[in-house]
Amino acid sequence: MMWLLFWACTAPETVDTAADSGTPDTGDGLDLIAPEELPQAKMPCREPELSTLESVVDGDTAWFTTSRGSELVRFIGIDTPEKGYDGEPSECYAEEAKDRAEDLLSGGRAWLTFDEECADHYDRTLSYVHVGLGEQYFVQRAMLQGGFATAFAVSPNTTFESDFSEDESLANAGGVGLWGACAN
Repeated sequence: MMWLLFWACTAPETVDTAADSGTPDTGDGLDLIAPEELPQAKMPCREPELSTLESVVDGDTAWFTTSRGSELVRFIGIDTPEKGYDGEPSECYAEEAKDRAEDLLSGGRAWLTFDEECADHYDRTLSYVHVGLGEQYFVQRAMLQGGFATAFAVSPNTTFESDFSEDESLANAGGVGLWGACAN
């Protein structure tokens, strides 16, 4: 009877997609997500990819290691306040947006999914960023819902434009984040 109870409680075998991707399994559960489960465009320019965070640049840009090497990734569909460079002051809520992006990506890995266009005119990779399944793990949506970003639709990468716009509207109406802190 003890053997039967032990057998019934063991976890089912899973496919180690981390080994397939060259990304080590860190125990964050991301390697258990099937790429087709992730929110993505109907006709993406690239297949979803599990990546490793190198560093966060600001609230809507980060460096990731992918199968293509080190890529500067611009988060599709959002815009965050700009950090000041060369002695210029940062825009209102820029530091908070960067901090929130760092918090969301603190696990060190993320799935990148894509829309129709994979690069912008600055040669940055354009991607949706996911740290799990569900809207709370969809980095763009979490940034918008928390008032750390504004919706920023650029054609043809507009798959989630209506979701992003709704997230922004709700944060704005509630005076959340930059909507309360940066009101003139």
